[in-house]
Amino acid sequence: MKRAYELFISLRYLRAKKKQAFFSIITFISLGGITLGVAALIIVLAVMNGFQKDLREKILGTKAHIVIYDKTYRAIPDYQKNIEAVKSVGGVVSATPFVFSQGMMKLGSTTEGAAIWGVDPQQQPLICDASTALLLPAPGRKPGVILGKELAARLYARTGDEVVLVTPIFKTTPLGMLPKFAKYEVVGTFKSGMYEYDATFAYISLQAAQQLFEIPEKISGIDIRVTDIYKVKEIGRELKKRLDNNLGVYDWIAMHKNLFSALKLEKIVMGIMLTLIILVAAFNVLASLIMMVMRKKKDIGIIRTLGVSQRGVMKIFIYQGMIIGLAGTLLGALTGITASLLLKKYQFIKLAGDVYYIDYIPVDLKVFDIGLIIGVSLLLSLISTVYPALQAAKLDPVDTVRYE
Repeated sequence: MKRAYELFISLRYLRAKKKQAFFSIITFISLGGITLGVAALIIVLAVMNGFQKDLREKILGTKAHIVIYDKTYRAIPDYQKNIEAVKSVGGVVSATPFVFSQGMMKLGSTTEGAAIWGVDPQQQPLICDASTALLLPAPGRKPGVILGKELAARLYARTGDEVVLVTPIFKTTPLGMLPKFAKYEVVGTFKSGMYEYDATFAYISLQAAQQLFEIPEKISGIDIRVTDIYKVKEIGRELKKRLDNNLGVYDWIAMHKNLFSALKLEKIVMGIMLTLIILVAAFNVLASLIMMVMRKKKDIGIIRTLGVSQRGVMKIFIYQGMIIGLAGTLLGALTGITASLLLKKYQFIKLAGDVYYIDYIPVDLKVFDIGLIIGVSLLLSLISTVYPALQAAKLDPVDTVRYE
């Protein structure tokens, strides 16, 4: 099968002669610009998707999908009936009570602030990934506490050490007003991958927390896990119908709305900025084709007198621009995908955990994003060929041959 003459001429024009090396350089610059833009866009969007996915998984691995609090943040009495009402709602996997308060952890001369979570040791693993079964009481052992990995490191605490938990509840003593405190044995540590949680969270048993914070038979709220994390709004509306009016229902999307909105905005802004790189490269294609048309006026006149139609001339320069765009796009896509996969596998770029939420750069490649980037790049390349191709087609073959 014979190759179309328009494509043949386009390929010949792309191979510049020595005296026309300048056009070849412009072609390679255009090709490199598209490659760089496509690769950078794929990598950046993959990283932004990775941040969103990783943060979502880590947050939901440590926190509940839906949380029920008293609207005035008071302790909730008679909570068992509310838990039963929650479990009767479709889509709810599990529901467990918790007690929450701030406090201070002390070991020796070291003191650190902590977020104290009183949880049901048997039910909490259904909500989060922490192995809270370690908090079950054992004969002859003090009440246990599970510390976040970073919190334990700050306290220099190891399994078996005794720590003192100081509460914000003050008692009148012969020595004056003193905060209430209790001693706990470190029975384990956990690592969620979220520095904020690992550096502050401490788990004790629900019963120990109720006793420590002086709210017997009461809780701070109810943690809920659902089958589909994207249906929390619908489930939340159903929960509100079945719960007391003084209880508020808060889902993970609402509780972390600012964080995920910021990540989404950053992804959009970075996408727009990097698309400009492809746009600049497309302008380079436009400029190189315009100069090529000016340089090849005589050739255009000759092939027009040989019977090539205006449509055929247009095709020559459209093919030329699209070859540059297609080659640059494919090279960029291959480079971007390869770099993203290597970054995902080896995680060779580390982050400061105390600055960022996570300690490495996550990557999540999405077929839709890659397809969209390739489509936009090819579209910009095609658009950049239209004007030069029209100008070439409009040239009068008689005048071009006469004056060239």
